Amino acid sequence: MTGARTPLLLLALTGTALAAQDAKPAETPKRPWTDKASLSFVSVDGNAKSQSLGFANEYKYTWSDATFAFNAGGVRVGTTTFNRSASGPDLNNVTVVQTETAATTTENYFANLRYDHNITDHLFWFGAAGWDRNVPGGIDSRTIGNAGLGYWWIREDRAKFRTDLGLGYTKIKPVLMTPGFEDSFGTWSFGASFEKKFLAASLFTSNLQVTDSLKNSKDYLGVWQNALTVSMSGHIALQAGYNITYKNIPASVGVDVIQTPVATPPVVIGQVPVQLKKTDTVFTTSLVITF
Repeated sequence: MTGARTPLLLLALTGTALAAQDAKPAETPKRPWTDKASLSFVSVDGNAKSQSLGFANEYKYTWSDATFAFNAGGVRVGTTTFNRSASGPDLNNVTVVQTETAATTTENYFANLRYDHNITDHLFWFGAAGWDRNVPGGIDSRTIGNAGLGYWWIREDRAKFRTDLGLGYTKIKPVLMTPGFEDSFGTWSFGASFEKKFLAASLFTSNLQVTDSLKNSKDYLGVWQNALTVSMSGHIALQAGYNITYKNIPASVGVDVIQTPVATPPVVIGQVPVQLKKTDTVFTTSLVITF
């Protein structure tokens, strides 16, 4: 009887194990979308006064053969300058006058969206649009749209690299319109995107976008964005970013002309255009929250 019971016991144990395996809860499917928000704020008051605010949000939705991405953000820095003067008949009878002048020294906002669709495992087509505002840089608003083809050179879990070429159109509203300024023109563009994971908690990203005018090949714009993100937990990370913007033919701003001899109060007789620098750089440190 013992020999006959052994196969039955094995069958019972096997059936119990299979039933327990079937009873395990199914794994939660991977979410098709991700959203990351970052914020940085610095405030100084007292003998010096300034405020700095930076924010950004990156949303991405992925299908089996396509990806949609939307990101927006900005940096604003306001600085207050103290001007002090003193007057009096002698050093024992002095009146000190202090005036404060507040000015926005940095104001840069942006919004971009992009759709990529795979043609093969490496080749894809894309459509993209972007808007930005940089008043200290002479740009009240700039709108860019383009479409084209791209290629994935590396597409692995821990490293990704792609490039793309496109044709598009740019519309610019400058802070100051000067003679000969091209405010709308067709463009061609080149883009490159690199992503590398280090260890288990660090991610480096680098994105380059070059846009050139089809009317004037010297009127090109280059934007290079770099970021290093270190995860502190599953949803919180610290990020350091360094962005470079290069405009070969920069915009201009108006500078007030004071009539001479200088009267009290000064008399402004008009403005003259002054061309800005070609390069702008922004360094940020941010707290990143992943939803």
